Amino acid sequence: MGRGPALPGGKQIDIEVPENNQKRKLIVSLAWPALVENIFTSIMSMVSMMMVGRLANSAQAIAAVGLVTQPRFIMLSIFMAMNIGTTAIIARCKGANDPDSANNALRQALILTAGFTFVLCGLMLAFNEYIIRFIAGNMDEETIQLGIDYMRIQIWGFPTMSLTFAMNAALRGAGNTRATLFNTSAANVANVLFSFLLIYGHFGFPRMEVSGASLAVVIGQTVGLMSATFVLLQGKQYIKIRPRGWKIDFTMIKRIWNIGLPALFEQVVMRVGMLWFAVIVAGLGTIQFAAHMVAMNTQMLSFTTGMAFGTAATTLVGQSLGRERPDLAQQYVRMTNNLGIIVSTIIAVMLFVFSRPLTALYTNELEVMNLASQMIMIVALSNPISNARFVYVASLRGAGDAKFTLVITFIGILVARPAIALMLVNIFNLGLHGVWIALVSDSVICYFLAYFRYKGGKWTKIKV
Repeated sequence: MGRGPALPGGKQIDIEVPENNQKRKLIVSLAWPALVENIFTSIMSMVSMMMVGRLANSAQAIAAVGLVTQPRFIMLSIFMAMNIGTTAIIARCKGANDPDSANNALRQALILTAGFTFVLCGLMLAFNEYIIRFIAGNMDEETIQLGIDYMRIQIWGFPTMSLTFAMNAALRGAGNTRATLFNTSAANVANVLFSFLLIYGHFGFPRMEVSGASLAVVIGQTVGLMSATFVLLQGKQYIKIRPRGWKIDFTMIKRIWNIGLPALFEQVVMRVGMLWFAVIVAGLGTIQFAAHMVAMNTQMLSFTTGMAFGTAATTLVGQSLGRERPDLAQQYVRMTNNLGIIVSTIIAVMLFVFSRPLTALYTNELEVMNLASQMIMIVALSNPISNARFVYVASLRGAGDAKFTLVITFIGILVARPAIALMLVNIFNLGLHGVWIALVSDSVICYFLAYFRYKGGKWTKIKV
């Protein structure tokens, strides 16, 4: 009789006649650490932004941090793509009970990450000021200079962040979401602690304000890397770091990139679309951009459910297909999506009801608060369908269907979102409201594209 995917603690489940309660238990065992991790990360990010928002130049400080958000994510695109490939490959290897290949995938992912990090950091050090000025457009010079200073510090912390992300992606593929919760929590606690110390200059630390917030992020990322390395050095993990075997394996690299390359194009498309989106918002002025960043920062809470259950879906789909059980993969997707919708609806109601108190924590500027709270209400209404999109897209990625997720991202973020935003802003004069209606429309479009691809079933036949 076949055996099912392993629980994080190592327990096996019979896949011949799986009971619904067993499947729910497995889904929850993978999703709850990811959900707690995502919520905790969102809250810590919100607290850090709130500290910045309490500076005397509140709107300028928030806008400066916002100018760096999209360039930072563009830098991460190549590593996020590799991480998708790493997670999918390791999940397949675990499903096929092949720990040697899983550990080889981890090593190759870290080698690739280190090489690409060196190149990207050099490019960003050379061109960061030009990029920030391009995004800022006609913003005031003080805001632009704050953004440049923030970005320069971020670049030096990029190596630790990219390596940590690679390690956590490998752990998720192996089903160890509890370890990634521990790593991310350690990084976020350090970030918030040093934000408090460095932004305001408490307990003898220098008062660095916006630059202090950036340095605190780098310190937090370094702590996260130390934590992830410690976890992977332990012998009890399914995947582990060992001193031997560190040579380039082009066969494994090809397997990772068969999934990672389309995912890279997807990430680049998504970040270019988001960058264009940020330029549209920046053109509305500093107050509107600050309100947009407050709403975006709070919006992270709305995505926590979809990302968490998406993590479970990616792992379970990969492991089920590794065991040549596409029927079981489909059952997991349906059940994961149903559980995710229930939780995301609860979070949506809370965001809608408490939108104004949340924005008041960021700034005392009334106009920023009013605009941001209205944007949060808009996104809360679409939260269930938006999070369902995360689950379906994550399922396709877990199956290795990265080419179609590229199509979804291209249509939704690079075409639909900017086009709708430009129309609503420039023709209908809806301002920031038009921008956020476009954001919600993109989520709905991506949901239906992912859902119909899932229903078609082609993803169950993909070989990686």
